[in-house]
Amino acid sequence: MGKSLDERFQGALLSMPTFNDEAFHLQLNRQRIHINWLIDNGIVEGQGVLIIAGGMGEGYFLEPSEWETLADLVVSEARGRIPTGIGIKELSARRAAYKAKYAANAGIDCIQVSPPHYLLPTEEEIFQHFKYINDAATIPIIAYNTPWAMPHPGYEFSETLLSRFSDLENLVAIKWSTQDYRHCMKMIRLFKDRFIFLDNNRILSHGGRVGSRGFTDFFGNVAPRLSLRKWELYREERFDELDELELAIEFDPVAQASSRPDLSKATILSSMGEGPAARLILNALGMDSGPPFPAQVRQTEDAVQAYRKMMEESGFMDWVDWKQSIFEGID
Repeated sequence: MGKSLDERFQGALLSMPTFNDEAFHLQLNRQRIHINWLIDNGIVEGQGVLIIAGGMGEGYFLEPSEWETLADLVVSEARGRIPTGIGIKELSARRAAYKAKYAANAGIDCIQVSPPHYLLPTEEEIFQHFKYINDAATIPIIAYNTPWAMPHPGYEFSETLLSRFSDLENLVAIKWSTQDYRHCMKMIRLFKDRFIFLDNNRILSHGGRVGSRGFTDFFGNVAPRLSLRKWELYREERFDELDELELAIEFDPVAQASSRPDLSKATILSSMGEGPAARLILNALGMDSGPPFPAQVRQTEDAVQAYRKMMEESGFMDWVDWKQSIFEGID
């Protein structure tokens, strides 16, 4: 008998970048090398899940053929060594269901689905979007709570909606970003026995303390040792140590940057997508993944350098093992 979902979906949910050149052509060799580098550095089953074509991976801006290519690639490179997932960000439930079927047939282990947003979808329409996907393809679904975008800024999955989600057999996990931490903590406490809650943009270890079973990560793309260390502390419920680590190298540096002129430019500007922020962070930490897809505006070089200086002073760079030289001679 195969492993249960709980047994397989352990560790950090790692959202990977999409590598592309200045003309926005996918650089698939770089994508392959990065996936295998992560696995070789310990991001394997029991320690994490690899998500491709998520928000940080330009999921909103990919052509359908590019999305399918990335789905096939992550499965072929992972080779069962780590669970894989892919982002689905569609206004059309039919298009989302098509992608869910494609992912399932490709061998993807789960899909990360964002709610639709264009005008102001009702909660009933959000439910029907997920139900349509659930009924179309037998593949585990991670529902993504995105209060900055759906159905209007500040909206959060409600208790009523989560109760209805409970009837969707393929909807197994909730990836939760929040602007209302009291509501977030309440939902985890109420539904932790039904859903796998994954903290996204978490405030330290609060989610884990009330029943969340994992967290998302982006820094692991260049600092897998740090991702593994955070998961070790999270898994063993050593929450005080986890908080001390994150306060020192992630939280405090950002909080204090605004009061220092030399670091104030490290502020990440708002954008229509997550690509510019992802590229800035990776560039500052030593990984060039290419420019953000149009019409997103690239962050300034001053912001990159200020962010890097902030990370160096915090001690964060001591955790970074990525070397861009691994790509030399492959393109």
